[in-house]
Amino acid sequence: MHVPCVLFYPIKYSSFPIHEQLEQSLSKLLTHVYPASGRFASDGQSINCHDEGVLYIKAKVDSQFCDFLNDAKKDIDLALNFCPKIDRSVSNLSITPLVVVQVTEFACGTGLALSLSAEHAVVDGFTTLKFIYEWSKVSKMGINIHSDKINCFTFDDLGTIFPPTSDNHLLKRVKSPRDDHYHDFAEMVARRFVINQFVISKFRENVGVVYFRPSRVELVIAFLWRALINVYRRKNNGRLRPCLLSIPVNLRGKIDFPRYENSFGNFHIEVSVKFIPGETGMELQDILLLIKDVIQNTNISFAKSSDDIYSLASKFHEEIQEWEENEQVDVCMASSLCRFPINEADFGWGKPCLLSLGLRRSDMFWLYDTPCGTEIVVQADLKKDYMDMFGCDKDVLSFICDE
Repeated sequence: MHVPCVLFYPIKYSSFPIHEQLEQSLSKLLTHVYPASGRFASDGQSINCHDEGVLYIKAKVDSQFCDFLNDAKKDIDLALNFCPKIDRSVSNLSITPLVVVQVTEFACGTGLALSLSAEHAVVDGFTTLKFIYEWSKVSKMGINIHSDKINCFTFDDLGTIFPPTSDNHLLKRVKSPRDDHYHDFAEMVARRFVINQFVISKFRENVGVVYFRPSRVELVIAFLWRALINVYRRKNNGRLRPCLLSIPVNLRGKIDFPRYENSFGNFHIEVSVKFIPGETGMELQDILLLIKDVIQNTNISFAKSSDDIYSLASKFHEEIQEWEENEQVDVCMASSLCRFPINEADFGWGKPCLLSLGLRRSDMFWLYDTPCGTEIVVQADLKKDYMDMFGCDKDVLSFICDE
């Protein structure tokens, strides 16, 4: 599937035609990040790099940028209108661009929306956001096409640790019984809010003394998941059910392959954290310790399994799939993009003032840094009835504020 990211910029002044600037800088970057210009090979096992290019879409809207911003801060789902429409049919994978860009100009040149949608099978969150950041550097600095400053990714053969096998085929779709339910986009809504330093400090107080110092991301994810488990309980007439929290973990730097630290591609694993009523308590400390233990054990497993990472990754995937297929299990996800260079993506117009992520396809929390770097923005994608209950949760009302 293609996963979009949309950044919104106010435009005050530009001496260079915007599309010419963006297209030229993108072309320079793609010379160095050539797999993004390719297409899936017919066997679904590799990418053909024949300079087919990325799809670049130009669009315009009649509304003023400031009016849109005011509306979007109340309803972030309006940002979905600026995502390119991608035909994700399996039958045309070999001709579908891996990367699609859409640049939408607002009336009177007051601002623009820059959307990048990438095929998730070969481009993960790290790659997407680093790609946008490097593109912004080339755009702002006008780096020469042969400059060694464009040295953002490595392209070592990841096949050495993910060797092609008979069951590792991009065209083989693993379909969960819940897939059709996930694609019911109409019932999904999003909300953005900020968790500031004071709130994070309160989380630390509530957790008390533990054997490690939890990160702010761990604290926020634990708080959000606990609140959502309570929503699921209310939805099930007060009965706690098992709940699976899937957390994507970037494997770069976590295993003994230093040359893969800046690798282009999809190099992450979804870690499954399982809440089982009666085994895990409902205090914030209980949830936090569960998350920490699972992620820590996962990192240790991958560090020790550098010779057979594919088998370990497959085991993780099968474990998640087994839980997802159980209709008595609630399933959600939390993805942290904190410390990724989102706010540094300055194309020459300043930092982005608004960001929208994802497809609204499942219950999910996206986390990323505010421009100051000390607070965390949360984009919550939930089914509408869940969102109504989530917004009324007493803890949520006490600790969060809309941006």
